[in-house]
Amino acid sequence: MLTPYTNPIEPIFYPLLAFLFCVVGLAFLATFIVSEITPQNGGKKNIFQELTFATITSTTLGLGLFFVLLAGGIYV
Repeated sequence: MLTPYTNPIEPIFYPLLAFLFCVVGLAFLATFIVSEITPQNGGKKNIFQELTFATITSTTLGLGLFFVLLAGGIYV
């Protein structure tokens, strides 16, 4: 017997998730930009910190865009 497909996330939560992911992504983006602009430790940069911020920023902004599209009715 076939059972109907149910979404893992209810569509009512798409706008909330879009907002939260975009806000968190923009916060990490601001932190990343500030850390790139300000000189640290005599001009030395930490590649691990830069890659961590860049990965978190791109992931959260990507998920935010994904949920914005879902909230707008564009199912990707």
